[in-house]
Amino acid sequence: MSAQYDQIGDKTENWDVLPVRSGYMEGHTIFKVLGSVKGKSVLDLACGDGLYTRQFKERGATRVVGVDISEEMIRIAQQNEEAQPLGLEYHVSDVASMPSLGSFDLVTAVYLLHYASSPEHMLRMCRSIHAHLKPGGSFVTYAFNPDFSAKGPNSTRYGITMLAFPEAPRDGQAISAELHTKNPFTIHFSYWSRSTHEQALRAAGFHTITWQRPECSPEGLAKYGQAFWQDYIDNPHAVALRCEK
Repeated sequence: MSAQYDQIGDKTENWDVLPVRSGYMEGHTIFKVLGSVKGKSVLDLACGDGLYTRQFKERGATRVVGVDISEEMIRIAQQNEEAQPLGLEYHVSDVASMPSLGSFDLVTAVYLLHYASSPEHMLRMCRSIHAHLKPGGSFVTYAFNPDFSAKGPNSTRYGITMLAFPEAPRDGQAISAELHTKNPFTIHFSYWSRSTHEQALRAAGFHTITWQRPECSPEGLAKYGQAFWQDYIDNPHAVALRCEK
C-alpha cells in the first residue's frame, strides 16, 4: 500500500474537490457520524496529505496526530503544516504495527481497512486502533462499501469509477478504482465483507458497531439537486462505521 501512494504523490492534492470526496458527501457524512471534535484529542490514521487532520484541528480538537504508511504522503502533509502551522504531529507507520502514540478520545481513518492484506492483518489494525483509544472512546472510519453492487449505478460524474468490479466479490479479492482528478490515477485495495469487518472489530474489543450510508449536505443538494446525487446515494462506493470501545 505504501508503494502505490508514494508513486501517486501530488496527484492526490486535488481529489477532495471531486463530488464524491467533497464536503458535500464524504466530509459531511464523516463529521455527522463523528460529532463534535471540540476539546477532544484525535488520532487520524491513513491521514494522507492531512486533509481531515487539518479540519479536526480547525474544528477545535486539542491534540491531533496524523499517521500514514506512505512517506510521500506524510512529506506532503508536513509541507502543508509548515506552510500553515496548526500544531499538528505526523508519523510514518503501518497501523498494524504502530508504536504507542498515546491515548485519544477519537481515532479516525478515512480509507484504511480495505487495505488489509488478510483478515489477520485487519485484526492487527483494529487491535492497534483499540489500544490507542481512551476508555469510552470511539473509532470512526470511512471504508469501501461491502454492499456496493456491480449492477447498480456507477457514474463517473461523481469522480470515481470502480474498474471491472465483480458481481459477487469474495473476501480478499483485488479491487481497483480510478479517481478522475486533473491528473487521474488508480488505487488498488481488497474487498472485505461486512462480517469480516465486524469480526475483526469485535475481536479487537469494539462493541456497538454502526454502519452509516453517506448523506449529502444541504449545501450539496442546493448546488446540484437531489437528482444529481441519487445514483450515488443508491449505490455508494464507501460507507461510514462508528465503533465504541
